[in-house]
Amino acid sequence: MSTSKSLIVRSVSQPLDLEIRNNPIPTAGPGSAVVQVLNAVINPAASFTLSVPVPNFQFPVPSIYGHSCIGRIVSVGQDSTSLREGQLVFVDSFITSRDDPDVEILMGLMDGGTPQSKKLANEAWRDGCWTTHAVVPLENAIPLDEDALVSKHGYDINELCYMPRFAVAYGGVSSLSIKAGETVIVGPATGGYGGAAAEVAAASGARVIAFGRNKGALAKLQSNIPHVETVVLTGDIEKDTAAFSAFGQADAYIDFSPWQVQNPPHLQAAIRSLRRRGRVSLMGGVTGDISLPYWLIMMNSIELKGRWMYSRKEIRKVVKMVEMGVLKLGKSVGHEVVGEFALEDWEQAFGAAGKATSWGQSVVFTP
Repeated sequence: MSTSKSLIVRSVSQPLDLEIRNNPIPTAGPGSAVVQVLNAVINPAASFTLSVPVPNFQFPVPSIYGHSCIGRIVSVGQDSTSLREGQLVFVDSFITSRDDPDVEILMGLMDGGTPQSKKLANEAWRDGCWTTHAVVPLENAIPLDEDALVSKHGYDINELCYMPRFAVAYGGVSSLSIKAGETVIVGPATGGYGGAAAEVAAASGARVIAFGRNKGALAKLQSNIPHVETVVLTGDIEKDTAAFSAFGQADAYIDFSPWQVQNPPHLQAAIRSLRRRGRVSLMGGVTGDISLPYWLIMMNSIELKGRWMYSRKEIRKVVKMVEMGVLKLGKSVGHEVVGEFALEDWEQAFGAAGKATSWGQSVVFTP
């Protein structure tokens, strides 16, 4: 391959304004690596976020969209001391400014919303992973043990695309210092990230109370993950509190409420089900204000925090857990890559991704 092929988002508009462009294969400079992309995740909401401006998810245009991918190193900057050509890597989209740790962006997804983060996104790391050759920060190309993942565990390369969900989920589990033997409420757990959080919490030795509205999806989750109980939500705070409490008082609650839901009643139900000195981590996408049981939280010394993404140390722990088989991938645990598409077939790919919203499902570009 002598050229790089990319899917360019020219503008955020309706109808979708995308095109394929061919350019010379980039060369890595200091602090960067060029990665040949083997598969790149397609978010279920891609068609929406590329056609309707979303205030909290702005990104540079024109640009290459797409966060996170699995690929092989093509070239590295002269300051690289460990990455080598041909090495299998997981490209992490969560970029932190090298001279200001408070400045963060998601490469190929969002510019962070501040003047400093917009500068980082526009001038340094403008392009994402919907391309044959991605330019990424050296520290965001995370080496993978190909022998362990492919030869020992038998994973297909495309099945590795699930790891970004584990990383986000681990950020929530880690933020609450979940310990073996504790009981953790997780949800909604029928979507991608909430379901992954149930997997990570269970792999950490916790008993998980997974909740949602889709009884069938919860049953699938329970049949594939050990130590999982399920609660089908009714929308009634008192009834849902009783359903959670039927398993005894929980130690912690990780929330992944999606942006489509405003002031969800399950937040109150889950918090009311916690023991004294329980812990709560908010990791969802709710954009509006929420109602909380203030007096109950205060009187029971409940710790409430937000968690955005994860640390570099945490994502490397996730990779090790997958390589060791503590966190499992593939069809044997309910994961499925339901669509693989060329960049030119982006319209079909977006349609397939929009339907792949249940836990365990993924759709990818295979440039």
